[in-house]
Amino acid sequence: MSTWISKAAFALLAPAILSACVAGGTGSAPTQVAVLGSSVTVAGPRGYCVDSTASRDGAESAFVLLGSCASLAGTPFAPAPRAPAILTASVLAEGAELVAETAPLAAFFRSASGRAALSRSGNAETVEVLETFEADGVLFLRVRDISESGTQGQPVEPEYWRAVLALNGRLVTLSALGHQARPLSAGDKRAAIDAFLARMLAANPTRTAEAPEAAAPPPAN
Repeated sequence: MSTWISKAAFALLAPAILSACVAGGTGSAPTQVAVLGSSVTVAGPRGYCVDSTASRDGAESAFVLLGSCASLAGTPFAPAPRAPAILTASVLAEGAELVAETAPLAAFFRSASGRAALSRSGNAETVEVLETFEADGVLFLRVRDISESGTQGQPVEPEYWRAVLALNGRLVTLSALGHQARPLSAGDKRAAIDAFLARMLAANPTRTAEAPEAAAPPPAN
């Protein structure tokens, strides 16, 4: 089981290592996007829009970056959060069953392999898992990562939040990070992940551990 957890975690978190810190680009900035064959809708709290230039959707996984709508649209007249965070969502086609019991998953993320999966540099030594807890089937992690952000991105604060959950048969991880140039308080980061999770649950009201089955056609008369 630990091997499967490791593979799923690396597949789920790897896009964040490469893209979580990419600055908001130009182009369209929708408020939500459907990924993995429209099985999951990614949407952020009010004031957040999807950075289409830094997001991607594939057959097995998807990564979505969200930032301030005003920043992405390049206009102060667009909505913006009071304390802007960098929000990311990674969605994996398989592995939703891993969050049926969060204790083994939490233990994995505290291990060397799990901390390497969380690290932006892939180095377990850069990561400290400060806190883990479960609420309503969602695993929350407060993480500190002192590794460099990467040459393509903007520097982020070391401490951030993640939430791992199952949505419509998909394994989903959400993250809320603060930009080093615009640091967030501990309370603002926690509020950001809570608001992101609430919006994701609202955007995916048929949340199930297993992929929903198509409704059976009505009997012929």
